[in-house]
Amino acid sequence: MKKILITLVAILALLCGCQANENTNTSDYGDDISKAQEIAVISPDTAEVIDTITDTEEIKNFVSALNLDQWELKTLPDEAAIIGSFGLAQEKTIKLGQTDTDGTLYDIATITLYNGDYISFEIGGLDMTFEVSEDTADYLNGYFE
Repeated sequence: MKKILITLVAILALLCGCQANENTNTSDYGDDISKAQEIAVISPDTAEVIDTITDTEEIKNFVSALNLDQWELKTLPDEAAIIGSFGLAQEKTIKLGQTDTDGTLYDIATITLYNGDYISFEIGGLDMTFEVSEDTADYLNGYFE
């Protein structure tokens, strides 16, 4: 009986270990991005907010246009230049026992756009660089023209 129990524990440990090594899919971040209540469009030259997106429908369109399922993890080329960035913010999550938030928005992620169809995505202290589709890059470029 002891041998069977030890064998089962070993099998479970192996199965759990295999799942831990799975690659994270970029579409997993879609939920985090879609929770944004404000997207600030930030100029690369002055770090000044040049536009703010707060309309729920516009935020949905923004997330949809990102085409997260087409992002490919890449290394940023040396000649890449920053075109601009997007700061995503939301209120803190209401916790058990709370009835409302104070309305303060907190930064949750930053998307930095580079020439050549590259972006960097920073969320929770994790910074990744992706190559995006030409359509996505064109859409994001439209905010800086």
